[in-house]
Amino acid sequence: MKTIGANILACWLVLGMVLPALAAETVVTGTGDPVRDVASVQAALDKGGTVRLRGRFDFGAEGRARITKDVRILGQENGSGDPVTIISGGTWTLYSPLPMDTTPPAKDGPLIAVRDLHFDGARGTPLHFAYAGGLEVGGCLVTNVEPQRAGIPWEGGESRPLQAGIVVGNRLVHAKGMLERAVTGTVLIEGNRLEMINDDPEETAGYGIIADWTWGADLTIRDNEIHRTSRNGIEVLDNQLDGKGKGAILIRDNRIVTDNEGIAYPNKFGPNGIVAGWYFDTTGGADFSRNNRIGITGNRIEGRGENSTGLLLYANDMVVTCNDIVMAGGQSARGVVQTGSRGFFANNRVRGRANYALFCYPFEALTATANTFAWTDLGLFTGFKGQVLLGGRVNLVVGAIQALTDHGQGNRVVDCAPCSLPEADPESDGWQSGN
Repeated sequence: MKTIGANILACWLVLGMVLPALAAETVVTGTGDPVRDVASVQAALDKGGTVRLRGRFDFGAEGRARITKDVRILGQENGSGDPVTIISGGTWTLYSPLPMDTTPPAKDGPLIAVRDLHFDGARGTPLHFAYAGGLEVGGCLVTNVEPQRAGIPWEGGESRPLQAGIVVGNRLVHAKGMLERAVTGTVLIEGNRLEMINDDPEETAGYGIIADWTWGADLTIRDNEIHRTSRNGIEVLDNQLDGKGKGAILIRDNRIVTDNEGIAYPNKFGPNGIVAGWYFDTTGGADFSRNNRIGITGNRIEGRGENSTGLLLYANDMVVTCNDIVMAGGQSARGVVQTGSRGFFANNRVRGRANYALFCYPFEALTATANTFAWTDLGLFTGFKGQVLLGGRVNLVVGAIQALTDHGQGNRVVDCAPCSLPEADPESDGWQSGN
């Protein structure tokens, strides 16, 4: 089986070979005039190939450049990794639209790469990819996103203002569910900095990265910095394997700080760090033929809200390791919530104060069964109700737990310390056979 890393390399080697043959490189310099800037960028994107953006662009309040061809959109950076090419304004500033918003596309979408751009003051989101056969977004800075009322019905049929740094998938244009082939292939989101503070966090659905309803995608989200989201720092929900069983998700080495307050939609739990699995249709998280396997490792999350959760998980068969979660003292906050089954959790750390550090409990079609929680570091954690709550059945906690609440059946704790083995050289005189 190919690794996600191998798939990413293969995809972008192909992209690098194909795009130069499609069109000559185009260089566009910003003028500060919205009419001219939008038109010149759009003309370059329509040619495909490599588009290099230089200087400062102004897209006004409504400007939008549509991506319909295989393209690499490259800004400039200052040598320290900070982008110096700036695009101000716009609504869905760079947008890859579906051929039709209501039906699955007949073929895979364009191959798209966006790197080293600073987006400032966009409405809704500056980076919206509803249609892509492969995607890379890296080295970008997003600031001052203006919330935009989204066509996503929540409680009582109402909608709420939404802001996001990056949106992948068809959720904002077809809210009824996933469209096959809308976003597929290799998706890499890496090394971006998303500053998502807004003026009204209790009424704004603020996200860093949304990647919902992809199909057969090998999705990697890594090394991003996400600050002050009022809903979810990273949301990866209801992403489905394709008909050949292809698809995988890796979320690693991201740094997330939530806002102090958050919106209570679609539920009261938030603002959150990482939300992953299947929420819109929880049966998918328990269906081996649909559930896209998820690994979450090496992330640092600071949950500042009264109802914040560091990791909020809705699927079976997750692997969750080496995450560092800091909770700021919310009475209803929780470090890790696991609703799925057969998850493997190891060497995570939860610090600070919250309701519980680990909360394993069923939700809808997800039964919270047969999970393993090994060597969770709770030495710097204070729980208002306890350290660990176990619902579901036959879950296993490995390591010392001082305050356990068990509301399930057949759950157990094995107080076994982590170990390290001495060096063993079979050729040395000290080697002892087992005979």
